[in-house]
Amino acid sequence: MNSVGQVVAAAIPSIIDPVLKNIAYPFKVSDNVKALEKATATLTAAQTDVNENAARQGLMLSSLVENWSLHVEEVKVEAGDIKRRYEERSRCFGSQSFNCWSNFWISKDAARKLMEIKELRDEGANFTEVAIQLLPQVPELPIGSEVVVPKEESNREEILRYINSDQNGIFGIWGMGGVGKTRLLHLVHNHYKKENSANLFVVKVTASKGCTVEKLQKELCENCGLDIDRANSSAESQARIISHYLTTKRNFLILLDDLWGQIDLEKVGIPLGLGKQFKKKVVITTRFESVCNLMGVEESVRVAGLETEDALRLFYEKVGEKTVKSHPGIPSLAREIVKELGGLPLALIIIGASMRGKKHPRNWVDRIASLKESRLKGIDEEENLFHRLKLSYDSLNEKSKHCFLVCSLWPEDYFINKIELIECWLGLGLLDLSHTRNIYNPGYDVIRKLLSACLLEEVGSEYVKMHDVIRDMALWIARGEDKENDKWVVLDGLDQMRHKNIRWSDVERASLISYELMVPMNGKELPLNPYEYDELISDGSDEWEGVPLIPCDATRLQFVRVHLRYPFTPTIDAVVQNVSIFGDLAFLELRNCDLYSFPQGISQLVKLEHLNLENNQITSVPDELKHVRNLRFLSLGHNSISLFPKGVLPELKELMVLDLYNIYYCGSGGEQHWTWLINELSCLSKLRCLSIKLQQPAHFRNLLELSNLPVRTLFLHYKNETDTLEIPSSFIGKVQDNLYKLELKVRSVRKLLFGSNYQSRLGNLEFLSFLMDELEMIEWPWNVPPEDLLPMLHDLFFECWRILDVSWTLYLPCLRTLKLFRCVHIVQLFEPVGGFGAIKPTFPSLIRLELEFLPEMEIICDESITFPSLEEIRIVGCPKLKKLPFQSRGKLKTIKIESECWERLEWEDNDLKRDFEGCFAREPRWWLTSRWTQEGRQLWWRCGGHVTDS
Repeated sequence: MNSVGQVVAAAIPSIIDPVLKNIAYPFKVSDNVKALEKATATLTAAQTDVNENAARQGLMLSSLVENWSLHVEEVKVEAGDIKRRYEERSRCFGSQSFNCWSNFWISKDAARKLMEIKELRDEGANFTEVAIQLLPQVPELPIGSEVVVPKEESNREEILRYINSDQNGIFGIWGMGGVGKTRLLHLVHNHYKKENSANLFVVKVTASKGCTVEKLQKELCENCGLDIDRANSSAESQARIISHYLTTKRNFLILLDDLWGQIDLEKVGIPLGLGKQFKKKVVITTRFESVCNLMGVEESVRVAGLETEDALRLFYEKVGEKTVKSHPGIPSLAREIVKELGGLPLALIIIGASMRGKKHPRNWVDRIASLKESRLKGIDEEENLFHRLKLSYDSLNEKSKHCFLVCSLWPEDYFINKIELIECWLGLGLLDLSHTRNIYNPGYDVIRKLLSACLLEEVGSEYVKMHDVIRDMALWIARGEDKENDKWVVLDGLDQMRHKNIRWSDVERASLISYELMVPMNGKELPLNPYEYDELISDGSDEWEGVPLIPCDATRLQFVRVHLRYPFTPTIDAVVQNVSIFGDLAFLELRNCDLYSFPQGISQLVKLEHLNLENNQITSVPDELKHVRNLRFLSLGHNSISLFPKGVLPELKELMVLDLYNIYYCGSGGEQHWTWLINELSCLSKLRCLSIKLQQPAHFRNLLELSNLPVRTLFLHYKNETDTLEIPSSFIGKVQDNLYKLELKVRSVRKLLFGSNYQSRLGNLEFLSFLMDELEMIEWPWNVPPEDLLPMLHDLFFECWRILDVSWTLYLPCLRTLKLFRCVHIVQLFEPVGGFGAIKPTFPSLIRLELEFLPEMEIICDESITFPSLEEIRIVGCPKLKKLPFQSRGKLKTIKIESECWERLEWEDNDLKRDFEGCFAREPRWWLTSRWTQEGRQLWWRCGGHVTDS
């Protein structure tokens, strides 16, 4: 009995103490909040000491200290929120609140935060190394022509003089569109990049029309590598974090391009009023001198047209030497054109490109006459420019003209995905498909023509963009050379809040693209943060009654595109209440709209030819879809379809493009469902392009039985256990002209076989992905090496735990991007390969290499393997890597890598290290941040990782 009593006596405190502690919380709320306030002040002082210590040495905070400092900022924000909750609660009853439940949680949160502050204070006191010499670097920005003319040089020197002075503030660059303001900004950026200054942090962001504080914060975070949970933090808290980050850089230069109105930089988080000890500079570009005045610029420069000789040099560069020398009369005619263009760089580039190959003087005389006719009086400067640039547009054929105008339906400064653009042209019937087996190829031809005419700009290999002046001109043309009418409407971000001013009864084409949409609610702004939205809905206020983005009076609509990212309602009513009222609608695209069903009234759209409902939550296909018999393009990819009625597909006899990619069939009898669905594909005689996901080997065999197999994108995601997977030669033979993307996700497969012969190649395949945990071996045909089987492969991705090396990729002629993720057994990534192609150069086209979570990798390759085209390498979670396989920088611009890994790297000599320091860009250790801790640690545990809690 005594022993029992002793056990009970020992157990009682462990039970009672936590109870008493919780009971005490409401009565200690005041003490805990005051203690939290005091501890926060002490922590802030410690943070200031750390920052000033680094600043005195003119160094950058180490990644460990910077992560600690960012965590301190988060804790300060959270502590302030606790204090605010306490003060608001106390106002209810003077200095006391009798709401015990509220007091309990405030007190408990304060106590927890006190513990967190103590841990941060202790961590800060134990730093052995506070700062390092390196500063994150970014690649040079494009400037087009490498020739810097005297006027540009003079303007650049004036800007550099201001930046290098002791005066803090804003410098303004202003002038009309297309005059070269952005190029001048890029020249300034690249000056400091080439100087490789370790004491000036330079970052460029683009504002564009309708810019908001939130948009600038987003761009700053992305360009600075800041990982902020923007969906769950206010603009004010983000501003504090950005401001702290820039303050740690001591000397910073923000290049803010294309500003259209006043914006409060302090609200963005850009601190300018910090004395003269450090440089805090901002350079803006704008079309308007008044914006410079509103922003309070200290000094400014107006960018005007080029001098005659400089303009002529740029014009000749675009026309080409062969054309200029093809006839003795052309140089004098070229000089006259340059004079007509007034030295405006954009006009010189566009018109110059349009004259390339024109070798008869008659062409030049006609162009001069056209330019003189376009010089109209009584209109503004911008519209006069439009008339001149339109001459290049007029030289296109009719289909190319329409294709060009469609490009303006993306927002300003938007990177347009080439495939999305081509699919839009396909949906509008703008491409000639009569002489091609691959229906995307004519689209690529049009893109090349527009690039050649300088009406589009290429961004990497996958995107294009329009110069903002060219885009404005395209919309002006599309609206009948009237800037005021609303025939074509493009809305994004802030413009959404203004859409009540649009005459929707006149609108024929509407494009609503927003990755941070704020929906207008009775003239008020719906918050970006969905949690704030929930609070507004729950407070019982009826003033937040939603209105559809497209009102019912828009009855002339022929074209609708809506791309959202943060939808706030799972119903189609948030976009449009009933599509049946749009009787002329031929093109409907509702992507990322969180839709759970097809638009109401879809069966009444008898003119509809293009329907894209990708990336929604749609669970069923309505039977009435079979009445939309003119449909040529149907995309339902990335939905969870549980019902696809029999008999719908055979009725859509005009269908040319069908996208069922990454659809999860959730209903019962899924295997039988897919069997008859695949069989129905044989009824689509005009089908030219199919994207599909298959989850059973039997479905793949059913697909192979089809006589017409125009598969463009294939995702094999087998759930059943299988040891070997074969991609048969019969399949390769059928899809070799169409297959563009192949994704293999079969976790249990150990051996992958590619069957082929001399006649069969995957000659159009550009994207290949292996998500195969157990994959150990890829077996290629004995007579066809990988570089011959995959001659056009651009992007290659591996997530294969057991694979030991990927040396077969060495000689792929067009490979641009290679990514390896979670390949946990690789020790050496590439080894020299004999046999096929052994004398060929390795990685002739590789631009980007990403290595993420390869915990056992010790070496990438030896020095015999070269990377002649490599521009960027990203290394994350490779703790055993000690050396990079480069003897010189070559074309390498960026090495994204964690600071700890960078500091561990071994170099042949200090000169080589200094050379590569200009490429270093710190990669955030995202798996250790508060947002990713649990996921990251689980991932590392599965990978046998080496990251500890510290």
